[in-house]
Amino acid sequence: MTYRNILVSVDQFGASRLRVQSAIDLARRFNATLTGVFLKAEHMPAFFAGDALSAATAVETFMADLKSIAAEAAAPARTLFETAATNSGVPFSWLEISGDDIDTLAACARRHDLTMLPPAIPVAGMGTTLDAAHVAMAVGGPVLILPEIGYAPTFGRNILVAWKESRESARAVRDAWPFLAGAANVTFLTVGPDAEAAFDPMQHLNLVAHECSHARMIVDTNDERHVSDAIRLRAGMVGADMLVLGLYGHARLQELLLGGVSRSLIKDVPMPVLVSH
Repeated sequence: MTYRNILVSVDQFGASRLRVQSAIDLARRFNATLTGVFLKAEHMPAFFAGDALSAATAVETFMADLKSIAAEAAAPARTLFETAATNSGVPFSWLEISGDDIDTLAACARRHDLTMLPPAIPVAGMGTTLDAAHVAMAVGGPVLILPEIGYAPTFGRNILVAWKESRESARAVRDAWPFLAGAANVTFLTVGPDAEAAFDPMQHLNLVAHECSHARMIVDTNDERHVSDAIRLRAGMVGADMLVLGLYGHARLQELLLGGVSRSLIKDVPMPVLVSH
């Protein structure tokens, strides 16, 4: 199992440079193609309806300005991405899509093996952002959420897996196999006073089958510590440079709601986090 095509969010801001370099490193590592995606506003906000902007000429002016602002922002983002990808020799393509909601980006991500996003994805034109965790909840596959700064582009050599016996954790591990198999160190962390202290035989065989026999299990039995705090603490103790996390949440009244651990870790991303739901 590997990633054959990678999607990376690119914008006009400085943090994109590190994100693009990381995407190039992964494309080389997994022999994958790379797609840069730029989000832009394409529709008039609903709250403008009914006011003075509803006049035909005003609408035309507004939409023309919106298009011009988006194009001005897209130009440096595209130059950054295409220059870096060309210099690296990685096969690449470029997309500019609607960022008016998460649907278009989620559909695009479903057509790639791995998606790389900042925690808040800028949408050119309206000065708004999309929430990467909400996008990840809708994708059905692995999404790498990257901090704006403070990580090496060659991350994934020392991985901490937040593990529990659940569908979300199992899905995240499956989606992370290419990283786990290539990592020098893999630590599974399970939290709770009754947690199993070792891999069961089937789990061990599965790790061996995916070239991850070097993985180890660590248990945090402190039931007074919040799970997200336990994960952050252990990540620092083992020197992890990447976290694998099953994304917990549910939809209510058409709003995506994250579970407490997911919300805490994604709100302040401590390192590159591969999430899956």
